[in-house]
Amino acid sequence: MGVYVHFPWCKRKCPYCDFLSLPLGDGSVPHRAYADAVLGELERRAAELPALPVHSIFFGGGTPSLWEPAELGRVLAAIRAHFPSLAGCEVTVECNPSSFDPRVAEGLARAGVNRISLGVQSLDAERLSFLGRLHDGPGALGAVELALATGFARVSADLIFGVAGQAPEAAAAEARRLVGLGLSHLSAYALTIEPGTEFGERARRGRLPLLGDDATGDSFAAVDAALAELGLAHYEISNYARPGHESRHNLGYWRGEPYLGLGVGAWGTLPASEARVRYRNTPNLTRYLEHAGAEPITLGEGSHHIAAFEALSPSTLLMERLMLGLRLAEGVDLAELESELGVEVRTTERLRAIERWQRRGALLQEGARLRLDSAHFLVADAVIRDVA
Repeated sequence: MGVYVHFPWCKRKCPYCDFLSLPLGDGSVPHRAYADAVLGELERRAAELPALPVHSIFFGGGTPSLWEPAELGRVLAAIRAHFPSLAGCEVTVECNPSSFDPRVAEGLARAGVNRISLGVQSLDAERLSFLGRLHDGPGALGAVELALATGFARVSADLIFGVAGQAPEAAAAEARRLVGLGLSHLSAYALTIEPGTEFGERARRGRLPLLGDDATGDSFAAVDAALAELGLAHYEISNYARPGHESRHNLGYWRGEPYLGLGVGAWGTLPASEARVRYRNTPNLTRYLEHAGAEPITLGEGSHHIAAFEALSPSTLLMERLMLGLRLAEGVDLAELESELGVEVRTTERLRAIERWQRRGALLQEGARLRLDSAHFLVADAVIRDVA
């Protein structure tokens, strides 16, 4: 399984972000208190879980690079003490260039972190300002160079394209510049406008400049071509990696593997006695800090610590496995899904949907394995909705 630890604080919330994040303003992070709360939750959850081997540990946020490395390291050490760790266990920390300096980099390396994911998003001053980022282009490049020089085994960066005023050639040039520094992984996302965000509200009022779908598609194609030339495989719709450098943690999500979620607002999906269950910790920070170490945590409902809980039916798991698995270049094995979940996958209706997209060249089938043709990644959402 994987383990996800949520760190909620940011220096400032970006206008496109719909993740649980708490802007610090003039406040400070309660480094030790939050680590103690996460450790309390871990202690209680670990008692209920089978000793599944852990292949990846991911600190996400928020901005985990704002967490004192020694406190993050305490949490990491405890996770490793509680669960058997597979050889080469991937340990990722999401970092922003504005809070990733030599002290943080060296502290994370000492703690046992071996993968850094940097939220670069852009190298252009105007677009960085539009996206609400606190760093500039040189700062982003310097953060990548620092991560590589510190000796992390894997370094990844996030890039946003499809921003108003950005030409496809500019998006491709940014991707080339970043990978040229020595990155082994790049996540490239089209700007998505989510309800409940600042951008969502501005778009609703017609006050947000947006790039059209065709122009966004052109940028997607330009980035894809640039990264292919540099030897990065397009292994998931928004992700590229050199062979062997794919994100193990995110592959776990896309392949439907269980994961333990720790921290305020964290989601988890875990095996239980009769069915796999999904839960969400309370997103209320005060409640989380009060209760994480003060009461037994069960995977059922009724705890002050739990905001949502669901026992996942085989049909729900099947839908999710198809939706997520078809995002991968490797696709999904329909026969394996039927065997694992005990439900009929190749229904008449689903086979008809698959055949429709096969005729258009969007879906390819080799034996029981079904996958999207990479040239049709841009229509992935439509294909997945139809098939799942």
